[in-house]
Amino acid sequence: MSDEVGDLTREADLLIRRVRGWAGSSWDVAVGSGMTRAECTGRLLDELAALGERIGTGAPAGVRPPRLAPHALPDQLAVLAEDLLAALATADAARPSVREVLADAHAAVTRARADLDGTGFGFRVR
Repeated sequence: MSDEVGDLTREADLLIRRVRGWAGSSWDVAVGSGMTRAECTGRLLDELAALGERIGTGAPAGVRPPRLAPHALPDQLAVLAEDLLAALATADAARPSVREVLADAHAAVTRARADLDGTGFGFRVR
């Protein structure tokens, strides 16, 4: 399972590096899902928080991250991803629920990356 956690770590790192490069109106660009980059990132934050709750990161049940200004989203994403990855790295890989969380996390991160990297290339599409 360590290879799978490593793959997820790489995907998350690529995403975090990408979103760290956005400023100002870059967050308002619509992505393939029809949401803005900020909204898509917020959705991913909620998904990572829920996955962290499932794997036992210590996140309070049912609590989701507060919505912050777009410039703070990359840091919020980095913290949630780090917590989730650390919990996955130390979890009992034999438990089916651990493998499910890993698969769900990988799907959420890759879906967000594909959506965020889709249209626009950093420019507002008119």
